[in-house]
Amino acid sequence: MAITSKGGQFVKGKTKSSLVFDDKAEEKEEVKLGAQDTDFLIKLFMDSSFKGTEIDKAHGVLSKLAHLHRENLDVK
Repeated sequence: MAITSKGGQFVKGKTKSSLVFDDKAEEKEEVKLGAQDTDFLIKLFMDSSFKGTEIDKAHGVLSKLAHLHRENLDVK
């Protein structure tokens, strides 16, 4: 028996035991990060530690996050 989501509600189906989420039933909401959100994430990021193999990826992510944060601060 499967559980399928239709319009945000989970309904039981007659298939394998699994959890299925129907993305087509709901419209995707655009997610926006505000200045407080990006500030919080940057602080968490700066308090984190990374392995040597992750440094390049971490730098790229931090650069994107800093860019979003600067844009959020300029919007005012």
